[in-house]
Amino acid sequence: MTFASPLFLLGLLAVAIPIVVHLFNFRRYRKVYFSNVDKLEQLQTETRRQSTLRQLLIMVARILAIVFLVLAFARPVLSRGDADVRTGANDVSIFIDNSFSMENSDGSGMLLDKAKTKAREIVAAYAPGDRFQLLTCDVEGRHFHWLSKEEMLSAIDEVQISGSTAMLHDIARRQVDFLHGGSGINRYAYLVSDFQASTVAMDAMPTDTTVTLTLVPLAATVQGNVYVDSVALGVPAVHRAGSTSLTVWLGNEGDVDLDKVPVALYVGDRQRALATVDLAARSSSAVELHFTVDESGVLDCRVETEDYPVTFDNVYYFSLNVRDRVDCLIVEGNGRNPFLASLFEGDSSVRCTTMPLRQMDFTALDGHDMVLLDELPSISSGMAQTLHSFVQQGGTLVVVAAADADYASYNAALALFDAPQLGGKHEGKVTASFVDMGNALYLNVFNGKKGVEANMELPTVGGYHRLLSTSSTLREPLITLAGGDDYICHTPHGEGHLYIISAPLSDSHTDFVRQALFVPTLYNMALYSVTPSALASTIGSSQTLPLASKYDVEGHAVRMRKRDADEVQEIIPDVRSGVGGSRLVTANMNTDAGNYHILRDGEVSEGVSFNYSRDESKMTFLGVDALQRTANDYGLNNVSVVPNPDKPLDVFLRERMDGRSLWRWCLIFSLLMLLTEIILIKVKTK
Repeated sequence: MTFASPLFLLGLLAVAIPIVVHLFNFRRYRKVYFSNVDKLEQLQTETRRQSTLRQLLIMVARILAIVFLVLAFARPVLSRGDADVRTGANDVSIFIDNSFSMENSDGSGMLLDKAKTKAREIVAAYAPGDRFQLLTCDVEGRHFHWLSKEEMLSAIDEVQISGSTAMLHDIARRQVDFLHGGSGINRYAYLVSDFQASTVAMDAMPTDTTVTLTLVPLAATVQGNVYVDSVALGVPAVHRAGSTSLTVWLGNEGDVDLDKVPVALYVGDRQRALATVDLAARSSSAVELHFTVDESGVLDCRVETEDYPVTFDNVYYFSLNVRDRVDCLIVEGNGRNPFLASLFEGDSSVRCTTMPLRQMDFTALDGHDMVLLDELPSISSGMAQTLHSFVQQGGTLVVVAAADADYASYNAALALFDAPQLGGKHEGKVTASFVDMGNALYLNVFNGKKGVEANMELPTVGGYHRLLSTSSTLREPLITLAGGDDYICHTPHGEGHLYIISAPLSDSHTDFVRQALFVPTLYNMALYSVTPSALASTIGSSQTLPLASKYDVEGHAVRMRKRDADEVQEIIPDVRSGVGGSRLVTANMNTDAGNYHILRDGEVSEGVSFNYSRDESKMTFLGVDALQRTANDYGLNNVSVVPNPDKPLDVFLRERMDGRSLWRWCLIFSLLMLLTEIILIKVKTK
């Protein structure tokens, strides 16, 4: 036990006063004369021993009253076994969880309000000269400055609910790093949160023992929540007048099975699809929505469901950038191909340009989405390098091998793509044995039937080139021949695609050009050559989203604006252009959920969308026992959990830092001794 004001212990010398008073009894007795001494027998007499005992008890009560009163002024402190008694200046970092889940209630009010109250109690436990840092899920630059006690209290009052989500172990690491830059002798970090399981990784918590990390869990009333988790298109790219399927994943965080939960798709302000889905308790499920794209340009889309009271995740925003048409360039090595001409001519979705090899202009690749090399006898090194850059930036290259292809030039070009090499010619007819109907080119083409189950006529090929692979080759067979050789294969490269057709597209080499597979194969190669942009991004994540257009950020003013915003607020996005095209960097981008438009020189170029993190949708929380047990399991000796967050934290923290103060008990015992003295005196006088 220690004393906060030990000089007051000199007051214990005052115990000599009652001792002196009781040793020297200055009371003078006087004689009383009675006419009849017989009456004295009726009086209750008191023996000398009883009188002496009472006097001693009165003296002890007075001594103890003085002793306890002196101890109260000396402020005794009892150090507990788990107390963290320290002296010197304190640096304190407090994190207040202001994510969407803090809108939940504990029965008495919103959790965020309770978190702010707990933060004020933490501040109250420290001295006016201590320094403070306030962190929230937003993690802004202004949070990394020291605040005085008064400034900290004002900053706490300004905390509001935010759409940002933070991983608590990342926050703790930021706190530790910031505290190490301070000058305080003692370092304390506090996390005030509901501790959603999806945001906590105790094994990643900092283990720095120079910083005391305290967890303050706030318990909410557990309730269910239905949310739209994510969406995915059923096709690689969307084109006008095309049928599109959208898969929507929904989650149910409640303990009750739900039937016929409505899901609606909106394109712009029009509802384009509606469905219902059954959701089992604590599970997720998917539902498909089908719609036809009947317009081009930027389509602002959203999927909605109905749920209450947690509503921030009822809507999922995404953007579709639909081109009017696809630009295709056919480089002719052996004259005009009538089958390719009949496929693309007169089609409003594909604008096809043909160019003889001898008139080939490498600059003509700009502005095209797909380039088809039709039976070129050889591929020059300059053309190969140009085509390589074209594919890396997101273009699609289709190589139709000529019957008399120059293997050396072809293989040198294909090596740039890590693609299969031409390895000898096979004479004689071979029928295809396998078609990968699960490939994106054939999705929704044959009513979901796969392979030979579609009962379609498979192509026969004669006089094709074998495609050989090495350890570094990337290949995805689309149509495989009976002997195991590939007739058509796909190699992804950079942001684009390379397709190799191992025989000429002519009647003399294959009947593929007259079969049902021919049209979707070549047509979808063209349609899906458009570089797809990301459907949506998660707010707070560090992503680089591929953009549908390429931007010259130095030569053009690029801005981003929210669709249908009440106030037009333009954002200067971080757009970076490189070999793979342009990308939008979302790190540190402060946006709300919704559809946004990217403006180039003031005109709408394309759309992007942002959604709040679905980590906040998962209503599973870690309480006091779970946090403490997990901290013990991982040996986090610097981490402690407040055992009862409902009680005032300032008292708990003062006891932890200074030990348990006993001055109140000393004052109470002093008053009790004075009361005892009064009772003994009153009894004596009766």
